[in-house]
Amino acid sequence: MKCQNIVFLAAIFVMTPSLMAQGSSNLPVSSSGKSFLVPQKQLHGTWVGQEDALIEEVTVTHKERLYRRLDVGVSGTLSGWVVKEGPRLDHFVSAPEFAFTQSGNHYRRFHGILRYEASRGSALTIIYPEDRTAWNGKLFVTVHGSSGSFEGGSLRPWNQLYDPSQPLADISKYEKLMLDRGYAVAKTRRNGGSPGDYPVTLDSGEVVQGKNLNVHTGLLLGFAQLAENLLKARLGETPRRTYWYGHSGGAMNGRLVNYIPEINADENGRPLIDGFLNDDSGGGRFLPVLMKDGEDSLLLLEEARRNFVRTIEISHQLYSRDLEVSDLPEWMSGVFLVNKRLTARILQDKGLGDRVRMYEVSGISHQGGEYLDYGRDGNIVILDLSRVMGALIDRLDDWVENGTTPPPTRSDLPALGDPNGDGINENPAIALPELSCPLGLFYQFPRSLGPGGSGQTGFALFDGQNLEPLDGRGVFVDMNLNRYLDHRESVEEAWQRLGLLNPGETFTRTRYQQCVQATVDQLKKAGLTTQRVVDLYLKEAATVEFP
Repeated sequence: MKCQNIVFLAAIFVMTPSLMAQGSSNLPVSSSGKSFLVPQKQLHGTWVGQEDALIEEVTVTHKERLYRRLDVGVSGTLSGWVVKEGPRLDHFVSAPEFAFTQSGNHYRRFHGILRYEASRGSALTIIYPEDRTAWNGKLFVTVHGSSGSFEGGSLRPWNQLYDPSQPLADISKYEKLMLDRGYAVAKTRRNGGSPGDYPVTLDSGEVVQGKNLNVHTGLLLGFAQLAENLLKARLGETPRRTYWYGHSGGAMNGRLVNYIPEINADENGRPLIDGFLNDDSGGGRFLPVLMKDGEDSLLLLEEARRNFVRTIEISHQLYSRDLEVSDLPEWMSGVFLVNKRLTARILQDKGLGDRVRMYEVSGISHQGGEYLDYGRDGNIVILDLSRVMGALIDRLDDWVENGTTPPPTRSDLPALGDPNGDGINENPAIALPELSCPLGLFYQFPRSLGPGGSGQTGFALFDGQNLEPLDGRGVFVDMNLNRYLDHRESVEEAWQRLGLLNPGETFTRTRYQQCVQATVDQLKKAGLTTQRVVDLYLKEAATVEFP
């Protein structure tokens, strides 16, 4: 059981009938959250940390079950570093040796204090079952990517997050999967994009403007502890496990928490975060390398490796942009996918193969369709990663709770997928039925998004009639990999090229259903999908409209 150094008077926080009635009417009830704040720490004579918390709460329904939703605005101060020139000028960071170095910025770093504010969007949304017996005793903290700016209009104040007409519209498919499994969820919100929202007072007294909190583990770990404190008061006990799900910039922060073991510990030395689910870490960063005097010094000592928390990394294979910065360290790549693979390889080489799994997923760019119904929005068509995510949530929990070893790392890079070195990649990248039994091709840069759509995908059918399409950059989509623009294949022609049909064999629904069945059976056997998803795919295979 995790320990907290705040003692709560439970009687104060018992929900009265009138308060529950107000919450049930979808009218938020306001209260102070100061009693739940994480204690501040003194730094060079200055107290730094959380200063205030405000709460609005309401009862919401998900799948006919009642949940309590708490929107919590948090204000306070943080210690960190900035740069005055070079890349990442708008960043205020907690680990400059990673955040700036691996962004190609080797200029001088300046220490200072930043004050963040609930009114400018620093907040978390906590959701837990109203019925105490429906809680599994665990918490998932979720951390979004490099986005959100109050000045830019993409980040709302803490008390403007809840929409009574759509009470869970801002909760992703992944977070709903967590709720379905009995977890409490703490969705964190911060300025992670441009323009930055906050000034920083440097140690010299100089004030620099426009900084964001994209890479600051102190802010996020503080949010996690605040969520634990609130759950202890409301549900009677501190979560016995706290897991971290992060996408992009959220995964970058998750990696840092694991690379710097002393920050992932409570006052008794126990981990604050018990397991990480890192989803497509931004740019493939941060790599587990820290150079000192020309030598890598990171995770070399046995104690550091022992404190490394079990981690599942999800790598989106189709998101393979360049970092577009110069002066990267020579041991890094400018290519996102290469960095994702390098991270897995380096951790294996450092003796952490028993604590890390990397699962590469084919056919998906940076976004996983977690906010799109059926993964579609016009010509944006995204492979629904939630069909894998539910199983990976289960694999992480079973690994941490019971020591059950998850499936081996999956990648199309032989060094990762072929650990025996026998030339047979026994563990290739995960291919869902949309990839292994294709009716078309997923591609980056949907037409409607233009050249800025690298993180999304479109879908082109094997219709046997039209020309291969142009993507949002005006580049043709090479559907048959022959390197020139021509007509699209039919499904039958594509399947014969891919070896899914024998020469002269006809494509039929029965053959399609057999392919889908074989794919989902393999994924289920490997523990990479659930029976619910298997049943869903089989139902769809019986009715899907063919090109």
